[in-house]
Amino acid sequence: MGKTILILGGGWGGLSVAHRLRGYLGQEHRVVIIEKNDKFSLGPSNLWVMTGDRQYPGDVERSMSRLLRKDIEWLHAEVTGIETENKKVHTSKGIISGDYLVISLGSELYTEEVPGFSENAYNLYDLSSVVRLHEAIQQFTGGKIIVFCSSTPFRCPPAPYEAALLIESLFRNRGLKDKIEVHIYTPEKQPMPVGGPKIGAMLRQMIENRGIIYHPEHKVIRIDGTLRKMFFQDGIDAKYDLLIGVPPHRAPRVVVEAGLTDSTGYIPTHPQTMRVLSNVETLETKLPGIYVLGDIAAITLLNSMLLPKAGVFAEEQASAIAGNIAALIRGEESNKVFDGKGICYIETGDGMASTGSGEFYAYPEPRILIESPSKEGHKAKEELEKLLTTWFA
Repeated sequence: MGKTILILGGGWGGLSVAHRLRGYLGQEHRVVIIEKNDKFSLGPSNLWVMTGDRQYPGDVERSMSRLLRKDIEWLHAEVTGIETENKKVHTSKGIISGDYLVISLGSELYTEEVPGFSENAYNLYDLSSVVRLHEAIQQFTGGKIIVFCSSTPFRCPPAPYEAALLIESLFRNRGLKDKIEVHIYTPEKQPMPVGGPKIGAMLRQMIENRGIIYHPEHKVIRIDGTLRKMFFQDGIDAKYDLLIGVPPHRAPRVVVEAGLTDSTGYIPTHPQTMRVLSNVETLETKLPGIYVLGDIAAITLLNSMLLPKAGVFAEEQASAIAGNIAALIRGEESNKVFDGKGICYIETGDGMASTGSGEFYAYPEPRILIESPSKEGHKAKEELEKLLTTWFA
């Protein structure tokens, strides 16, 4: 008898696990993605839309209805409830039951938590806002540009630093370097704190060598568009002429209401099997047949910090989850694990990117290597875009 695997969320991770499952399982089994959005886009491409190196929507977005594999079912609906005990999912189009659930709903953006954000800042994580940001940058001839992070954690930790580096590169190449100032404000103590002090110092030096002014440990509390000022928790303020922000991230409400989250705000997840944890200290799991994938997962590292939220990790986690579900269906031992390794690319401008590779389960802290910017690093990042042609017509 065929089994039904319900994948809640059709982002990078959700589509990765769906395609792997289809490769492992026969047609008697159903693979169903429940996704409310009718478009798919790759987050790493946002920065290239900002710079004008990619055109929206043709270069960066695909309709979910154009999935090449017709044996992956797409239910165009919003997940409104999750019954974990009997694996029932409530959606805006009815209730659907599965034999296995993969929760890959990602993190949602809450711009309303920073008063003035929506009205005055370009949202670096919203593609339509990034399109408008590109137009604003084209018309900008001088002044103070601020890139800011509202809170932590946020997905793709290098992204705001990449944005600042790319902006500096754009204006330098337009001969306007002396007309602008680029600032970064963040509540973090250093760039990518999960990497430890050495990595943070390296990245800070990278941005400061380009004349970008870094302001760590600054948490924005509101933005006044009339005054063109940001106000911070420590009582200081900063004027801006162009404002680009990373909004607060949190788990979708439906996941919270299902009782799946803990004090991190996300779902405590076993670091190797991607099962839901009942005890973070002992790594005991609960809810057999339910797996957690991508940004919605809270994986605590040996330095007590959380695994960064990034699509490259979601893709590797998808491999472990799909392998284990397929093994269970076939009555075999499920022994696939996510090993905590990952590679990402840090855009630095001028057609180059640094390659960062890491073993995030290392003790006492992740072992991360960041290479010097190169053309090869940029090309390697572009390879990620092949997913658009591999998955979609």
